[in-house]
Amino acid sequence: MTSLQQANAERSIKRHKTESIKDAFSARDAWERLIGYSKTGYASITDEDKDFILKSFGVFDRPATPERFMIRVRIAGGALSIKQAMAVADVAQRFGRDYIDLTTRQQIELRYVSIEDLPEALSALESVGLTSYQTGVDNFRNILLDPLDGLAMDNLLSCQSILQEIQGVFLKNDEWITTLPRKFNIGINGSLSNRCNIFGQDFALALAQKEGEYGFNLYLGGRVGHLAQSADMFLLPEQAKTVFVAVASLFKTYGFRDNRNKNRLKFLIDAVGMEEFRHAIIESLGQDMPQAGTTLCDAEGGDHYGRVALKNGTFALYAAVPSGVFSGSDLMEAARVAESHNGAIRLTIEQNLILTGIRDEITTLASPLFLKYPNRPSPYMANLIACAGSEHCPFGVIPGKPDAIAMSEFLSRAVPIDNAKVRLYWSACIKGCGIHGAGDLGFVGCKVPLDGKTTLGVDIFLGGSLSHNDEEAKLFLKGITLEEAPHYVAELMKLYRDTRRDGESLEQFIKRLRSHYEISEIAEIVRHNFAMAHESSHDFQSFDRMPR
Repeated sequence: MTSLQQANAERSIKRHKTESIKDAFSARDAWERLIGYSKTGYASITDEDKDFILKSFGVFDRPATPERFMIRVRIAGGALSIKQAMAVADVAQRFGRDYIDLTTRQQIELRYVSIEDLPEALSALESVGLTSYQTGVDNFRNILLDPLDGLAMDNLLSCQSILQEIQGVFLKNDEWITTLPRKFNIGINGSLSNRCNIFGQDFALALAQKEGEYGFNLYLGGRVGHLAQSADMFLLPEQAKTVFVAVASLFKTYGFRDNRNKNRLKFLIDAVGMEEFRHAIIESLGQDMPQAGTTLCDAEGGDHYGRVALKNGTFALYAAVPSGVFSGSDLMEAARVAESHNGAIRLTIEQNLILTGIRDEITTLASPLFLKYPNRPSPYMANLIACAGSEHCPFGVIPGKPDAIAMSEFLSRAVPIDNAKVRLYWSACIKGCGIHGAGDLGFVGCKVPLDGKTTLGVDIFLGGSLSHNDEEAKLFLKGITLEEAPHYVAELMKLYRDTRRDGESLEQFIKRLRSHYEISEIAEIVRHNFAMAHESSHDFQSFDRMPR
Protein backbone atom coordinates (compact mmCIF):
# COMPACT_ATOMS: atom_id res chain seq x y z
CA MET A 1 0.00 0.00 0.00
CA THR A 2 3.07 2.25 0.09
CA SER A 3 2.27 4.01 -3.20
CA LEU A 4 -1.31 4.72 -2.14
CA GLN A 5 -0.12 6.05 1.21
CA GLN A 6 2.39 8.34 -0.49
CA ALA A 7 -0.13 9.59 -3.04
CA ASN A 8 -2.63 10.30 -0.28
CA ALA A 9 -0.04 12.09 1.85
CA GLU A 10 0.93 14.39 -1.03
CA ARG A 11 -2.72 15.42 -1.47
CA SER A 12 -3.53 15.71 2.25
CA ILE A 13 -1.65 18.92 3.03
CA LYS A 14 -4.90 20.83 2.70
CA ARG A 15 -8.36 19.31 3.07
CA HIS A 16 -11.44 20.76 1.42
CA LYS A 17 -13.79 22.55 3.82
CA THR A 18 -16.50 19.98 3.02
CA GLU A 19 -14.47 17.38 4.89
CA SER A 20 -15.05 19.24 8.16
CA ILE A 21 -18.80 19.02 7.58
CA LYS A 22 -18.46 15.29 6.94
CA ASP A 23 -16.33 14.80 10.05
CA ALA A 24 -19.17 16.17 12.17
CA PHE A 25 -21.87 14.37 10.20
CA SER A 26 -24.28 12.08 12.02
CA ALA A 27 -26.84 10.38 9.81
CA ARG A 28 -29.32 10.10 12.68
CA ASP A 29 -29.00 13.75 13.68
CA ALA A 30 -29.08 14.94 10.08
CA TRP A 31 -32.22 12.93 9.35
CA GLU A 32 -33.94 14.28 12.46
CA ARG A 33 -33.08 17.82 11.39
CA LEU A 34 -34.46 17.17 7.92
CA ILE A 35 -37.76 15.91 9.30
CA GLY A 36 -37.79 18.70 11.88
CA TYR A 37 -37.61 21.36 9.20
CA SER A 38 -41.05 20.27 8.02
CA LYS A 39 -42.41 21.86 11.19
CA THR A 40 -40.14 24.90 11.48
CA GLY A 41 -40.33 25.83 7.79
CA TYR A 42 -38.05 26.57 4.87
CA ALA A 43 -36.56 29.74 6.33
CA SER A 44 -35.10 27.81 9.28
CA ILE A 45 -32.93 25.52 7.12
CA THR A 46 -29.24 26.40 7.38
CA ASP A 47 -27.18 26.98 4.26
CA GLU A 48 -24.93 24.08 5.27
CA ASP A 49 -27.89 21.72 5.35
CA LYS A 50 -29.15 22.98 1.98
CA ASP A 51 -25.72 22.65 0.37
CA PHE A 52 -24.70 19.27 1.72
CA ILE A 53 -26.58 17.51 4.51
CA LEU A 54 -30.00 17.25 2.84
CA LYS A 55 -28.38 15.98 -0.34
CA SER A 56 -27.04 12.99 1.58
CA PHE A 57 -30.65 11.87 1.78
CA GLY A 58 -31.46 12.75 -1.81
CA VAL A 59 -33.27 15.99 -1.02
CA PHE A 60 -32.16 18.97 -3.11
CA ASP A 61 -32.99 22.64 -2.68
CA ARG A 62 -33.50 24.24 -6.09
CA PRO A 63 -33.16 28.05 -6.31
CA ALA A 64 -35.23 28.13 -9.50
CA THR A 65 -38.23 26.90 -7.51
CA PRO A 66 -37.94 28.64 -4.12
CA GLU A 67 -39.12 26.67 -1.09
CA ARG A 68 -39.64 23.57 -3.24
CA PHE A 69 -37.39 20.53 -3.20
CA MET A 70 -36.38 17.76 -5.54
CA ILE A 71 -36.37 14.16 -4.25
CA ARG A 72 -34.09 11.73 -6.05
CA VAL A 73 -35.51 8.22 -5.72
CA ARG A 74 -33.10 5.28 -5.78
CA ILE A 75 -34.46 2.65 -8.20
CA ALA A 76 -32.02 -0.26 -7.86
CA GLY A 77 -31.04 -1.36 -11.35
CA GLY A 78 -33.98 0.59 -12.78
CA ALA A 79 -36.46 -2.15 -11.76
CA LEU A 80 -39.86 -0.96 -10.52
CA SER A 81 -42.62 -3.25 -9.32
CA ILE A 82 -46.23 -2.29 -10.02
CA LYS A 83 -46.77 -1.38 -6.36
CA GLN A 84 -43.67 0.81 -6.31
CA ALA A 85 -44.54 2.54 -9.57
CA MET A 86 -48.02 3.39 -8.30
CA ALA A 87 -46.59 4.76 -5.06
CA VAL A 88 -44.11 7.00 -6.89
CA ALA A 89 -46.88 8.16 -9.24
CA ASP A 90 -49.10 8.97 -6.27
CA VAL A 91 -46.36 11.01 -4.57
CA ALA A 92 -45.75 12.96 -7.77
CA GLN A 93 -49.45 13.67 -8.19
CA ARG A 94 -50.08 14.67 -4.57
CA PHE A 95 -46.92 16.58 -3.75
CA GLY A 96 -44.95 17.29 -6.94
CA ARG A 97 -47.28 18.93 -9.49
CA ASP A 98 -47.46 15.56 -11.30
CA TYR A 99 -43.92 16.06 -12.65
CA ILE A 100 -41.30 13.30 -13.00
CA ASP A 101 -37.83 13.20 -14.52
CA LEU A 102 -36.34 9.87 -15.60
CA THR A 103 -32.57 10.03 -15.14
CA THR A 104 -29.41 8.55 -16.66
CA ARG A 105 -28.87 6.46 -13.51
CA GLN A 106 -32.18 4.62 -13.95
CA GLN A 107 -33.73 6.73 -11.19
CA ILE A 108 -36.72 9.01 -10.80
CA GLU A 109 -36.61 12.62 -9.65
CA LEU A 110 -39.69 14.22 -8.10
CA ARG A 111 -39.84 18.02 -8.07
CA TYR A 112 -41.77 20.90 -6.49
CA VAL A 113 -42.16 19.15 -3.11
CA SER A 114 -42.64 21.56 -0.19
CA ILE A 115 -40.68 21.17 3.05
CA GLU A 116 -43.94 20.52 4.88
CA ASP A 117 -44.74 17.57 2.62
CA LEU A 118 -41.28 15.98 2.65
CA PRO A 119 -41.87 13.59 5.61
CA GLU A 120 -45.08 12.17 4.15
CA ALA A 121 -43.60 11.91 0.65
CA LEU A 122 -40.47 10.13 1.87
CA SER A 123 -42.51 7.85 4.13
CA ALA A 124 -44.74 6.84 1.22
CA LEU A 125 -41.67 5.84 -0.80
CA GLU A 126 -40.13 3.92 2.11
CA SER A 127 -43.39 2.00 2.61
CA VAL A 128 -42.90 0.26 -0.76
CA GLY A 129 -39.20 -0.40 -0.36
CA LEU A 130 -37.91 2.72 -2.11
CA THR A 131 -35.60 5.33 -0.64
CA SER A 132 -33.81 8.56 -1.47
CA TYR A 133 -30.91 7.76 0.85
CA GLN A 134 -27.38 8.41 -0.43
CA THR A 135 -28.42 9.57 -3.89
CA GLY A 136 -26.44 12.81 -3.63
CA VAL A 137 -22.99 14.16 -2.72
CA ASP A 138 -20.23 11.80 -1.53
CA ASN A 139 -22.05 8.48 -1.58
CA PHE A 140 -22.43 5.29 -3.56
CA ARG A 141 -25.02 6.25 -6.14
CA ASN A 142 -27.74 4.09 -7.69
CA ILE A 143 -26.30 0.83 -9.04
CA LEU A 144 -26.87 0.37 -12.78
CA LEU A 145 -27.92 -2.91 -14.37
CA ASP A 146 -28.96 -3.93 -17.84
CA PRO A 147 -32.63 -2.84 -17.80
CA LEU A 148 -33.43 -6.29 -19.17
CA ASP A 149 -31.32 -8.09 -16.56
CA GLY A 150 -32.67 -11.59 -15.97
CA LEU A 151 -35.03 -11.27 -18.92
CA ALA A 152 -33.23 -10.69 -22.22
CA MET A 153 -32.13 -13.53 -24.46
CA ASP A 154 -28.55 -12.25 -24.31
CA ASN A 155 -28.48 -11.96 -20.51
CA LEU A 156 -26.11 -14.73 -19.46
CA LEU A 157 -25.71 -13.80 -15.79
CA SER A 158 -28.62 -12.30 -13.87
CA CYS A 159 -27.17 -9.62 -11.62
CA GLN A 160 -30.01 -8.47 -9.37
CA SER A 161 -28.83 -10.64 -6.46
CA ILE A 162 -25.29 -9.27 -6.83
CA LEU A 163 -26.69 -5.74 -6.81
CA GLN A 164 -28.57 -6.46 -3.57
CA GLU A 165 -25.42 -7.89 -1.95
CA ILE A 166 -23.35 -4.85 -2.87
CA GLN A 167 -26.09 -2.37 -2.01
CA GLY A 168 -26.52 -4.11 1.34
CA VAL A 169 -22.97 -3.13 2.25
CA PHE A 170 -23.56 0.62 2.19
CA LEU A 171 -27.25 1.54 2.02
CA LYS A 172 -28.39 3.22 5.25
CA ASN A 173 -25.14 2.08 6.87
CA ASP A 174 -23.71 4.95 8.98
CA GLU A 175 -20.17 3.76 8.19
CA TRP A 176 -20.73 4.58 4.52
CA ILE A 177 -23.16 7.50 4.54
CA THR A 178 -21.32 10.56 3.22
CA THR A 179 -17.88 9.25 4.25
CA LEU A 180 -16.31 8.80 0.79
CA PRO A 181 -13.91 11.34 -0.75
CA ARG A 182 -16.35 11.85 -3.62
CA LYS A 183 -19.31 10.18 -5.30
CA PHE A 184 -18.89 6.60 -6.51
CA ASN A 185 -20.84 5.10 -9.42
CA ILE A 186 -21.35 1.35 -9.78
CA GLY A 187 -22.50 -0.77 -12.71
CA ILE A 188 -22.97 -4.51 -13.21
CA ASN A 189 -23.73 -6.04 -16.60
CA GLY A 190 -24.26 -9.75 -17.20
CA SER A 191 -25.46 -9.33 -20.79
CA LEU A 192 -23.81 -9.45 -24.19
CA SER A 193 -25.35 -6.04 -24.93
CA ASN A 194 -24.17 -2.93 -23.12
CA ARG A 195 -27.49 -1.30 -22.30
CA CYS A 196 -26.29 0.40 -19.11
CA ASN A 197 -23.17 2.43 -20.00
CA ILE A 198 -21.13 -0.09 -18.04
CA PHE A 199 -17.75 1.45 -18.88
CA GLY A 200 -18.74 4.90 -17.60
CA GLN A 201 -18.65 3.85 -13.93
CA ASP A 202 -16.14 4.16 -11.09
CA PHE A 203 -16.60 0.43 -10.41
CA ALA A 204 -17.83 -1.75 -13.26
CA LEU A 205 -18.34 -5.49 -13.55
CA ALA A 206 -18.63 -6.38 -17.24
CA LEU A 207 -19.66 -9.81 -18.49
CA ALA A 208 -16.61 -11.85 -19.40
CA GLN A 209 -15.51 -15.41 -20.11
CA LYS A 210 -12.33 -17.12 -19.01
CA GLU A 211 -11.45 -20.77 -19.58
CA GLY A 212 -15.05 -21.62 -20.39
CA GLU A 213 -16.49 -19.97 -17.28
CA TYR A 214 -18.70 -16.88 -17.22
CA GLY A 215 -17.95 -14.12 -14.76
CA PHE A 216 -16.92 -10.47 -14.86
CA ASN A 217 -13.93 -8.38 -15.83
CA LEU A 218 -13.32 -5.51 -13.45
CA TYR A 219 -13.08 -1.96 -14.81
CA LEU A 220 -12.30 1.04 -12.62
CA GLY A 221 -12.18 4.83 -12.76
CA GLY A 222 -14.88 5.83 -15.24
CA ARG A 223 -16.35 9.32 -15.01
CA VAL A 224 -17.69 12.02 -17.32
CA GLY A 225 -15.43 12.15 -20.36
CA HIS A 226 -13.31 9.15 -19.30
CA LEU A 227 -14.08 5.48 -19.79
CA ALA A 228 -13.17 3.05 -17.04
CA GLN A 229 -9.85 1.21 -17.38
CA SER A 230 -9.38 -2.54 -17.16
CA ALA A 231 -8.05 -3.64 -13.78
CA ASP A 232 -6.94 -6.87 -15.50
CA MET A 233 -8.96 -8.95 -13.05
CA PHE A 234 -11.53 -11.71 -13.63
CA LEU A 235 -13.96 -12.58 -10.87
CA LEU A 236 -16.89 -14.92 -10.40
CA PRO A 237 -20.34 -13.68 -9.31
CA GLU A 238 -19.86 -14.91 -5.75
CA GLN A 239 -16.68 -12.79 -5.47
CA ALA A 240 -18.32 -9.52 -6.53
CA LYS A 241 -19.24 -8.26 -3.06
CA THR A 242 -15.80 -8.99 -1.59
CA VAL A 243 -13.98 -7.25 -4.44
CA PHE A 244 -16.33 -4.27 -4.19
CA VAL A 245 -15.65 -3.89 -0.47
CA ALA A 246 -11.89 -4.02 -1.13
CA VAL A 247 -12.05 -1.31 -3.81
CA ALA A 248 -14.46 0.87 -1.82
CA SER A 249 -12.31 0.61 1.32
CA LEU A 250 -9.17 1.59 -0.58
CA PHE A 251 -10.95 4.61 -2.03
CA LYS A 252 -12.34 5.62 1.34
CA THR A 253 -8.94 5.28 3.03
CA TYR A 254 -6.60 6.67 0.39
CA GLY A 255 -8.82 8.75 -1.89
CA PHE A 256 -8.02 12.45 -2.15
CA ARG A 257 -9.93 14.97 -0.08
CA ASP A 258 -8.52 18.31 -1.22
CA ASN A 259 -9.70 19.39 -4.67
CA ARG A 260 -13.28 18.19 -5.18
CA ASN A 261 -12.82 18.39 -8.94
CA LYS A 262 -10.05 15.78 -8.70
CA ASN A 263 -11.22 13.49 -5.91
CA ARG A 264 -12.91 10.70 -7.87
CA LEU A 265 -11.43 7.18 -7.93
CA LYS A 266 -9.88 7.85 -11.35
CA PHE A 267 -7.46 10.39 -9.88
CA LEU A 268 -6.21 8.00 -7.20
CA ILE A 269 -5.63 5.33 -9.86
CA ASP A 270 -3.91 7.86 -12.13
CA ALA A 271 -1.60 8.82 -9.27
CA VAL A 272 -0.38 5.28 -8.51
CA GLY A 273 -1.08 3.40 -11.75
CA MET A 274 -3.60 0.62 -12.35
CA GLU A 275 -1.07 -2.15 -11.76
CA GLU A 276 -0.27 -0.81 -8.31
CA PHE A 277 -3.95 -0.39 -7.51
CA ARG A 278 -4.62 -3.97 -8.64
CA HIS A 279 -1.90 -5.17 -6.24
CA ALA A 280 -3.56 -3.18 -3.45
CA ILE A 281 -6.90 -4.91 -4.15
CA ILE A 282 -5.22 -8.33 -4.01
CA GLU A 283 -3.44 -7.41 -0.78
CA SER A 284 -6.78 -6.35 0.72
CA LEU A 285 -8.41 -9.59 -0.40
CA GLY A 286 -5.57 -11.69 0.98
CA GLN A 287 -5.54 -13.84 -2.14
CA ASP A 288 -4.42 -13.65 -5.74
CA MET A 289 -6.97 -13.03 -8.51
CA PRO A 290 -6.82 -14.26 -12.11
CA GLN A 291 -6.10 -11.87 -14.91
CA ALA A 292 -8.96 -10.60 -17.04
CA GLY A 293 -10.79 -12.90 -19.40
CA THR A 294 -12.49 -11.87 -22.64
CA THR A 295 -14.97 -9.02 -22.21
CA LEU A 296 -18.24 -9.90 -23.92
CA CYS A 297 -20.27 -6.68 -23.65
CA ASP A 298 -21.13 -5.29 -27.08
CA ALA A 299 -20.23 -1.70 -27.90
CA GLU A 300 -23.52 -0.80 -29.54
CA GLY A 301 -25.75 -2.04 -26.75
CA GLY A 302 -28.32 -3.99 -28.76
CA ASP A 303 -31.92 -2.85 -29.17
CA HIS A 304 -32.73 0.50 -27.62
CA TYR A 305 -36.37 0.77 -28.68
CA GLY A 306 -39.10 -1.29 -30.31
CA ARG A 307 -39.90 -4.82 -29.19
CA VAL A 308 -37.46 -7.27 -27.59
CA ALA A 309 -38.19 -10.98 -27.18
CA LEU A 310 -37.59 -12.26 -23.65
CA LYS A 311 -36.53 -15.65 -22.32
CA ASN A 312 -39.97 -16.54 -20.93
CA GLY A 313 -41.73 -16.09 -24.27
CA THR A 314 -43.08 -12.60 -23.54
CA PHE A 315 -41.85 -9.28 -24.90
CA ALA A 316 -40.43 -6.04 -23.61
CA LEU A 317 -41.82 -2.89 -25.21
CA TYR A 318 -39.83 0.36 -25.16
CA ALA A 319 -41.60 3.70 -24.71
CA ALA A 320 -39.48 6.66 -25.85
CA VAL A 321 -39.68 9.47 -23.29
CA PRO A 322 -37.91 12.48 -24.86
CA SER A 323 -35.24 13.74 -22.46
CA GLY A 324 -36.92 11.82 -19.64
CA VAL A 325 -39.71 14.39 -19.15
CA PHE A 326 -42.49 12.28 -17.65
CA SER A 327 -45.34 12.58 -15.15
CA GLY A 328 -47.01 10.79 -12.27
CA SER A 329 -50.12 10.31 -14.39
CA ASP A 330 -48.07 8.68 -17.14
CA LEU A 331 -46.30 6.42 -14.63
CA MET A 332 -49.65 5.39 -13.17
CA GLU A 333 -50.86 4.50 -16.67
CA ALA A 334 -47.68 2.51 -17.31
CA ALA A 335 -48.22 0.63 -14.04
CA ARG A 336 -51.79 -0.22 -15.01
CA VAL A 337 -50.71 -1.50 -18.42
CA ALA A 338 -47.91 -3.58 -16.91
CA GLU A 339 -50.23 -4.90 -14.21
CA SER A 340 -52.71 -6.13 -16.81
CA HIS A 341 -49.93 -8.37 -18.18
CA ASN A 342 -48.47 -9.38 -14.79
CA GLY A 343 -45.41 -7.50 -15.96
CA ALA A 344 -43.16 -4.83 -14.50
CA ILE A 345 -41.42 -1.56 -15.36
CA ARG A 346 -37.75 -1.02 -16.11
CA LEU A 347 -35.97 2.31 -16.60
CA THR A 348 -33.07 2.85 -19.00
CA ILE A 349 -29.98 5.03 -18.86
CA GLU A 350 -31.31 6.87 -21.91
CA GLN A 351 -34.29 8.09 -19.89
CA ASN A 352 -36.77 5.75 -21.54
CA LEU A 353 -39.30 3.31 -20.12
CA ILE A 354 -39.69 -0.42 -20.72
CA LEU A 355 -42.72 -2.56 -19.97
CA THR A 356 -41.87 -6.23 -19.50
CA GLY A 357 -43.96 -9.39 -19.62
CA ILE A 358 -46.07 -8.22 -22.56
CA ARG A 359 -48.02 -10.91 -24.44
CA ASP A 360 -50.59 -8.88 -26.39
CA GLU A 361 -48.46 -6.37 -28.27
CA ILE A 362 -51.21 -4.90 -30.48
CA THR A 363 -53.56 -4.09 -27.60
CA THR A 364 -50.74 -2.74 -25.47
CA LEU A 365 -49.45 -0.40 -28.17
CA ALA A 366 -52.96 1.03 -28.53
CA SER A 367 -52.89 2.23 -24.90
CA PRO A 368 -52.67 5.97 -24.15
CA LEU A 369 -49.14 5.44 -22.85
CA PHE A 370 -47.74 4.33 -26.21
CA LEU A 371 -49.80 6.83 -28.14
CA LYS A 372 -48.01 9.54 -26.16
CA TYR A 373 -44.59 7.85 -25.96
CA PRO A 374 -44.04 5.92 -29.20
CA ASN A 375 -42.64 2.42 -29.24
CA ARG A 376 -40.81 3.10 -32.51
CA PRO A 377 -40.00 6.81 -32.54
CA SER A 378 -37.83 8.86 -34.84
CA PRO A 379 -34.16 7.81 -34.49
CA TYR A 380 -33.48 11.31 -33.19
CA MET A 381 -35.87 10.72 -30.26
CA ALA A 382 -35.13 7.08 -29.49
CA ASN A 383 -31.76 7.58 -27.80
CA LEU A 384 -32.03 11.19 -26.65
CA ILE A 385 -30.55 12.20 -23.28
CA ALA A 386 -30.69 15.58 -21.57
CA CYS A 387 -29.94 16.54 -17.98
CA ALA A 388 -32.17 18.71 -15.79
CA GLY A 389 -30.98 21.98 -17.34
CA SER A 390 -31.18 25.53 -16.08
CA GLU A 391 -34.87 25.33 -15.15
CA HIS A 392 -34.16 22.83 -12.40
CA CYS A 393 -30.41 22.92 -11.76
CA PRO A 394 -28.40 25.92 -10.50
CA PHE A 395 -25.40 24.83 -12.59
CA GLY A 396 -27.28 24.64 -15.89
CA VAL A 397 -26.21 27.17 -18.52
CA ILE A 398 -28.94 26.31 -21.02
CA PRO A 399 -32.50 24.96 -20.61
CA GLY A 400 -31.22 21.65 -22.01
CA LYS A 401 -34.29 19.43 -22.23
CA PRO A 402 -36.34 21.83 -24.41
CA ASP A 403 -33.28 22.42 -26.61
CA ALA A 404 -32.67 18.70 -27.05
CA ILE A 405 -36.28 17.98 -27.93
CA ALA A 406 -36.47 20.94 -30.32
CA MET A 407 -33.33 19.80 -32.16
CA SER A 408 -34.60 16.23 -32.47
CA GLU A 409 -37.95 17.43 -33.78
CA PHE A 410 -36.18 19.65 -36.31
CA LEU A 411 -33.91 16.83 -37.48
CA SER A 412 -36.89 14.50 -37.85
CA ARG A 413 -38.37 16.99 -40.31
CA ALA A 414 -35.21 18.22 -42.02
CA VAL A 415 -33.28 14.94 -42.38
CA PRO A 416 -35.72 12.03 -42.01
CA ILE A 417 -33.89 8.73 -41.82
CA ASP A 418 -34.95 5.12 -41.31
CA ASN A 419 -33.25 2.12 -39.72
CA ALA A 420 -30.65 4.27 -38.02
CA LYS A 421 -29.33 4.53 -34.50
CA VAL A 422 -28.47 8.08 -33.42
CA ARG A 423 -27.38 8.96 -29.86
CA LEU A 424 -27.70 12.65 -28.99
CA TYR A 425 -26.60 13.36 -25.39
CA TRP A 426 -27.05 16.82 -23.84
CA SER A 427 -25.39 18.30 -20.74
CA ALA A 428 -26.53 21.78 -19.74
CA CYS A 429 -23.10 22.52 -18.27
CA ILE A 430 -19.60 21.09 -18.21
CA LYS A 431 -20.39 18.89 -15.17
CA GLY A 432 -21.75 16.44 -17.73
CA CYS A 433 -24.84 14.93 -16.10
CA GLY A 434 -26.15 14.27 -19.62
CA ILE A 435 -23.08 12.03 -20.25
CA HIS A 436 -22.32 14.01 -23.40
CA GLY A 437 -18.89 12.40 -23.71
CA ALA A 438 -20.51 9.05 -24.53
CA GLY A 439 -22.88 10.30 -27.24
CA ASP A 440 -22.41 10.03 -30.98
CA LEU A 441 -22.94 13.77 -30.72
CA GLY A 442 -22.57 15.39 -27.33
CA PHE A 443 -23.75 18.89 -26.45
CA VAL A 444 -22.51 21.04 -23.56
CA GLY A 445 -24.22 24.28 -22.67
CA CYS A 446 -22.11 27.43 -22.93
CA LYS A 447 -22.38 31.17 -23.53
CA VAL A 448 -21.48 32.51 -26.95
CA PRO A 449 -20.46 36.09 -27.83
CA LEU A 450 -22.62 37.36 -30.68
CA ASP A 451 -22.71 40.90 -32.10
CA GLY A 452 -21.32 42.39 -28.93
CA LYS A 453 -23.74 40.52 -26.70
CA THR A 454 -23.82 37.09 -25.05
CA THR A 455 -26.27 34.41 -26.10
CA LEU A 456 -26.79 30.77 -25.19
CA GLY A 457 -25.12 28.04 -27.16
CA VAL A 458 -23.39 24.67 -27.10
CA ASP A 459 -20.01 23.12 -27.63
CA ILE A 460 -20.57 20.06 -29.80
CA PHE A 461 -18.55 16.87 -29.32
CA LEU A 462 -18.21 14.05 -31.83
CA GLY A 463 -17.49 10.34 -31.61
CA GLY A 464 -18.39 9.21 -28.09
CA SER A 465 -18.92 5.54 -27.36
CA LEU A 466 -20.22 3.13 -24.73
CA SER A 467 -17.39 0.71 -25.47
CA HIS A 468 -14.21 0.22 -23.43
CA ASN A 469 -12.27 -0.18 -26.67
CA ASP A 470 -12.95 3.33 -27.94
CA GLU A 471 -11.87 6.89 -27.25
CA GLU A 472 -14.02 9.53 -25.64
CA ALA A 473 -15.78 12.15 -27.76
CA LYS A 474 -13.66 15.02 -29.09
CA LEU A 475 -14.58 18.68 -29.42
CA PHE A 476 -16.12 19.12 -32.86
CA LEU A 477 -17.71 22.57 -33.07
CA LYS A 478 -17.15 25.20 -30.40
CA GLY A 479 -19.51 27.96 -29.36
CA ILE A 480 -22.48 27.33 -31.67
CA THR A 481 -25.63 29.24 -30.78
CA LEU A 482 -28.73 27.27 -29.85
CA GLU A 483 -30.48 28.75 -32.87
CA GLU A 484 -27.84 27.54 -35.34
CA ALA A 485 -26.87 24.23 -33.69
CA PRO A 486 -29.71 22.16 -35.24
CA HIS A 487 -28.69 23.33 -38.72
CA TYR A 488 -25.05 22.38 -38.21
CA VAL A 489 -26.08 18.93 -36.99
CA ALA A 490 -28.45 18.58 -39.93
CA GLU A 491 -25.53 18.99 -42.34
CA LEU A 492 -23.66 16.14 -40.64
CA MET A 493 -26.78 13.99 -40.63
CA LYS A 494 -27.26 14.57 -44.37
CA LEU A 495 -23.75 13.26 -44.96
CA TYR A 496 -24.52 10.25 -42.75
CA ARG A 497 -27.79 9.58 -44.56
CA ASP A 498 -26.24 9.86 -48.01
CA THR A 499 -22.94 8.01 -47.48
CA ARG A 500 -23.60 5.40 -44.77
CA ARG A 501 -23.41 1.69 -45.38
CA ASP A 502 -26.40 -0.62 -44.94
CA GLY A 503 -27.29 -0.94 -41.28
CA GLU A 504 -24.49 1.40 -40.20
CA SER A 505 -25.25 3.26 -36.99
CA LEU A 506 -24.10 6.84 -36.54
CA GLU A 507 -21.44 5.59 -34.09
CA GLN A 508 -20.06 3.17 -36.70
CA PHE A 509 -20.23 5.83 -39.40
CA ILE A 510 -18.28 8.32 -37.27
CA LYS A 511 -15.60 5.70 -36.51
CA ARG A 512 -15.22 5.03 -40.23
CA LEU A 513 -15.19 8.75 -40.94
CA ARG A 514 -12.48 9.41 -38.37
CA SER A 515 -10.26 6.73 -39.90
CA HIS A 516 -10.01 8.95 -43.01
CA TYR A 517 -10.48 12.49 -41.66
CA GLU A 518 -9.32 14.54 -38.71
CA ILE A 519 -12.04 16.04 -36.51
CA SER A 520 -11.06 19.49 -37.76
CA GLU A 521 -11.54 18.39 -41.38
CA ILE A 522 -15.00 16.98 -40.64
CA ALA A 523 -15.90 20.21 -38.89
CA GLU A 524 -14.67 22.26 -41.85
CA ILE A 525 -16.87 20.31 -44.28
CA VAL A 526 -19.91 20.74 -42.02
CA ARG A 527 -19.19 24.46 -41.62
CA HIS A 528 -18.82 24.83 -45.39
CA ASN A 529 -22.11 23.06 -46.09
CA PHE A 530 -23.87 25.09 -43.42
CA ALA A 531 -22.65 28.30 -45.05
CA MET A 532 -23.67 27.10 -48.51
CA ALA A 533 -27.14 26.12 -47.30
CA HIS A 534 -27.66 29.58 -45.88
CA GLU A 535 -26.45 31.19 -49.09
CA SER A 536 -28.80 29.02 -51.19
CA SER A 537 -25.78 27.60 -53.01
CA HIS A 538 -25.46 24.00 -54.21
CA ASP A 539 -21.67 23.80 -53.82
CA PHE A 540 -21.82 21.18 -51.07
CA GLN A 541 -18.90 19.04 -50.01
CA SER A 542 -18.89 15.36 -49.11
CA PHE A 543 -16.30 12.85 -47.97
CA ASP A 544 -14.29 12.05 -51.07
CA ARG A 545 -11.56 10.11 -49.26
CA MET A 546 -13.90 7.67 -47.56
CA PRO A 547 -14.96 4.47 -49.40
CA ARG A 548 -18.62 3.57 -49.40
